[in-house]
Formats: sequence, C-alpha cells, structure tokens
Amino acid sequence: MPLSLTLKPDEKAIIGGAAIQNGPKTTTITITNKTVILREKDVLTSETANTPAKRIYFAVQLMYLAGSLEESGDVQEAFLELTRDFMAACPTETAVGLIAEIGQYVITEKFYNALKLCKDLIKYEKSIIDMDSDVA
Repeated sequence: MPLSLTLKPDEKAIIGGAAIQNGPKTTTITITNKTVILREKDVLTSETANTPAKRIYFAVQLMYLAGSLEESGDVQEAFLELTRDFMAACPTETAVGLIAEIGQYVITEKFYNALKLCKDLIKYEKSIIDMDSDVA
C-alpha cells in the first residue's frame, strides 16, 4: 500500500537511507515500496539523546536505519544494556511494560513500532523526572 508523505517547506527526512530536504513549497511524495522513512522531527542525534529513554530511542533508530538486526551490529548489545539499566533505575510496571513491548518489536524487526513506543517511554521518563523535581 503506497504511503503519501507530505513535507513542509524546507523539511528534512530520511527515505531509504538518503537524507533529503524539501524546497520552499509543501510537497507530497508517494512511496510505493517498503523502505525506511524518518521525518526530521523524529530523528535524534547522539547529542540530543541525552536521557536514558532517549538513548534507547537512539539505539532503536539506528537499528531501524540499518534495516535489520543482522545489519545493526553492536547496536543490539547497546540496546540490551540500555534497557536493563533503565529497568534497574526505574522498575515500575509502566517502564517494564513499555520496555518489554519495545523489545518484542525489536526482536521481530518492527523497528518503527518500537520507535513509537520509545516516544511513550520518553514521555513517561519526563513525567517521572518532573515529579521528582516537584518533590525536591
């Protein structure tokens, strides 16, 4: 099933491993095959992956961009270590449940679904941090 991707003026995206940038007008692109797609707003860099949950997102993002577990190399090991550390630091039912679901998607190479859940993990992490700063 084709996917229509509408890019805002000057918006960037990664499509099939190529970084693209739209021109000055809104453009719609139709993608007719399965490929990696990430909008600029969904891309984290190593510098912006500055919390434990964001580092998990970054690892999943690298696996997604690699296209498979086989191609992702050492990133899998880093992902496992990051998720273990997160659950040790925040062993709540919500965190453990999200990480378990993310891990299931990673194992089945449904990386985009894992990325969506990583966003929920980032929101949850932020709520915990905000709650801790309110108490302090």
